[in-house]
Amino acid sequence: MLRISDLHDARLKHSLYDAELWSFVDQVQGRNLVNASDDRLLERLHDIDENILFLDDRTTARDDLKPEQGWLSPWWWWRMRHWTLTECGKRGLALVESTVLPVGEPLRPEFRGVFSGGRRLLVRISRRDRILKALMDGQLRFAPAASYKDSKMGVARTDEEMAKHYLRPGCAIAVAKLGEEPTTPIGDVAFASRRGAYDGRQFTDIPYWLCSFSSDLDPRLFFDFADRDGAESACLVIFQPGEFVRRILPKLNGIAPLATKSLVPTEYFDPYHPMDKTLSVVRHKHFSYACQREMRFVVDPEGNPWSACAMHEAFCVEAGSIEDIAAAYQATGERIAGNGPDNFLA
Repeated sequence: MLRISDLHDARLKHSLYDAELWSFVDQVQGRNLVNASDDRLLERLHDIDENILFLDDRTTARDDLKPEQGWLSPWWWWRMRHWTLTECGKRGLALVESTVLPVGEPLRPEFRGVFSGGRRLLVRISRRDRILKALMDGQLRFAPAASYKDSKMGVARTDEEMAKHYLRPGCAIAVAKLGEEPTTPIGDVAFASRRGAYDGRQFTDIPYWLCSFSSDLDPRLFFDFADRDGAESACLVIFQPGEFVRRILPKLNGIAPLATKSLVPTEYFDPYHPMDKTLSVVRHKHFSYACQREMRFVVDPEGNPWSACAMHEAFCVEAGSIEDIAAAYQATGERIAGNGPDNFLA
């Protein structure tokens, strides 16, 4: 099993691991985590550790990226962990190393995605029957973003996809009406980007639809995406994403000709430490999901009317068989069908 302490000892030697600088920055910016409850702070530390164990294997293709460059940098994660541990220390919280993860089994070179310094891939884990339907019929299911706010979908899939927000402690913000004394808000103040429009009377959601993939194959994610009903899981690996998009676009254009279609990498953020950019509801997600390395296929009507389905309904498209550019695999690595190596394990 892989433990965060083992990884930390190895990473301490790197020149971009700069605990002294990070402590100084933490003092200057103030206690951003001061209003997080003890339980929330420990949950945050767990999420950070789990993602580091997924994304950092002692040396990565991204080791030269500075932490200011965001989640793709390993040092962004170690800095965030350092700040979280600093807040835990100020409270005297007892820390127990409980986050462990199986060591990732080596993959064949053909299955190393762009995050690992390899090729462009699209990977999707789901029920075996749905994966085979996607392979043999080219069927994709696009779900309304609002539907993901449903705990029945499981932790790995459930999220608020219609709004994203930053949090700032009230002690760092003053609110005042013109000519009046400022007041200090209590607790954290949320600065939200919401997907919708305000007409002067009410706020109306503007829907969009998405179908999610990963940029990299990580067999450890089979556990996170296991079907709640116990159905057998499998994964679809598309080896030629460009050709796949070329085939699916005409079908999407037939359903939603005025909608924008895009295949975009998700960018992960820390709500307590804002980036120098506005949050995009469509492209940004909380850092706790980063181990998924999501690529999302988005259909965005941008408020234009369309008749493909009701606002809260999913829809499917079929591009025909993609067995020539993709393959389906069992969780144990063996190929089920399609055109690809017999096994994704080295």
